[in-house]
Amino acid sequence: MKTMTQQNQKGFTLIELMIVVAIIGILAAIALPAYQDYTARAQATEGLSATSGLRSDIGVYMSENGGATGIESDTAIDAQADALAGRYFSATGVAVAADGVVQITFDDGAHSGETMSLTPTVETSGQISRWVCSGLDAQYLPSACRAAAASAPAPAPGP
Repeated sequence: MKTMTQQNQKGFTLIELMIVVAIIGILAAIALPAYQDYTARAQATEGLSATSGLRSDIGVYMSENGGATGIESDTAIDAQADALAGRYFSATGVAVAADGVVQITFDDGAHSGETMSLTPTVETSGQISRWVCSGLDAQYLPSACRAAAASAPAPAPGP
């Protein structure tokens, strides 16, 4: 007489493997957009942090000269702007405008071809109280820019 022996299952069934693959796909679909937003913000933050010394020098220039008049022709500031380069922008992509606005034009990454402007808010004393970031989608602005925008006073109502 033949006896039947029960064989124990070794390994995974096809259904179990398909469920695991589906779960991994769902997790990837959630994580990928979040990671892309994170990298875009990191690229914008590089521009902000790379220009911190330049922005400091602009603040000194404005306080010593009572404003931004002539800042675009100041050789020290111009030389510093020309020396800046990062992973996502080149030295030719950083410029200082006549009103002290720092413009960073990205030539690589998520913001390729876009320009982020850093505009100084100058008090009557000639001191810069904060820098306002613009030119990129609000969700991609560095956290320091978003915090400054949140703490900014509300604009006066129009006529």
